[in-house]
Amino acid sequence: MEDKEKLPENENAESKDKKPEKPKSFLQTVREIDAADRKAELEEEARRAEERARREEKQRKAYEDKLRQERIELMKLKQGVISEEDIETVPEEVRTYTVREKIGNFFYHNKAFIIVGAMFLALVIFLVYDFIRKERPDIQSMYIAADFDMSYYSGELTELWSKYCPDYNGDGEPLARLYYVPTGYADETMASLYYAQSDRTKLIGEFQSGNVVMIIGDKDAYQSIGALEDVFVDCRELFPDDPYAEEIGYRLAGTDFMDMLGADTIDDTDLYVSFRIPGDTMGMKKEKMQVNFDHAVEFWKNFLAEHRIDGLELPPTPDVQPLPIDEDNYDFMESADSTSSETSQ
Repeated sequence: MEDKEKLPENENAESKDKKPEKPKSFLQTVREIDAADRKAELEEEARRAEERARREEKQRKAYEDKLRQERIELMKLKQGVISEEDIETVPEEVRTYTVREKIGNFFYHNKAFIIVGAMFLALVIFLVYDFIRKERPDIQSMYIAADFDMSYYSGELTELWSKYCPDYNGDGEPLARLYYVPTGYADETMASLYYAQSDRTKLIGEFQSGNVVMIIGDKDAYQSIGALEDVFVDCRELFPDDPYAEEIGYRLAGTDFMDMLGADTIDDTDLYVSFRIPGDTMGMKKEKMQVNFDHAVEFWKNFLAEHRIDGLELPPTPDVQPLPIDEDNYDFMESADSTSSETSQ
């Protein structure tokens, strides 16, 4: 009886001394799962490798049997035991390819044509995308006066005055684009000459295209490109009885153009909005340029309807100084060369 009574006490003591097992941590559980998955993957890979080896061994034995049979028949043929008619041709095993193997085989044998075709297709897609996304202005104009601050404002002007431009090309997006191409540089340096030549090349290209009809500039800019005579339409005929319309163009100072643009640093007193006389150019027929001319005049009238300022007395623009003769130009080039060489020394 005493032993039986002491037994529970011993069990209680042992249970007290025995510590509870610590539960598995999250990382340990993840490691065990990863190990089990890895083991399953290795077993599957081993099974596939064994199956592939058996299949290859079977094919190898079949091929060896075929060679052995052909060798025996050849020996019999040489010994005269059998004739060629008696030889039974063993049909070759027809292999069935999977869709993936057929596709891989096609690409392997035609990779040169596929590469060339892919490059051609990429070029076509690029050209189509470029044509679709290419900006197509309804009105194109140029600002050619040497106001270098205008380079900061010309890009913002497109959005501001595009609302006065009808959708002439029918693409659903009225767009009046202003290009800033200055003419004339104040300092007599070789760098200025190079910049001037670059800008002149751009101007020549735009004038030859016939797309740009409306020009914003002053008399000095017009003189520098030889556009003072027989280039622009007499604006007094386009805007009769308008005090801001002069022979060479429409006085920009008679509008709030600069205020709308926020260009406080640019003086518009001597600036004109001029329109080129339509004619045949290297890139356009006179009839098409006449259409561009009519659109430009209509656009400017739409702009004037809201931005013309009445009652201003604008001072007359001063006459331009005559251009130097060719000898003076050569002297100017020599002085620029000497100045640049002295600076480098």
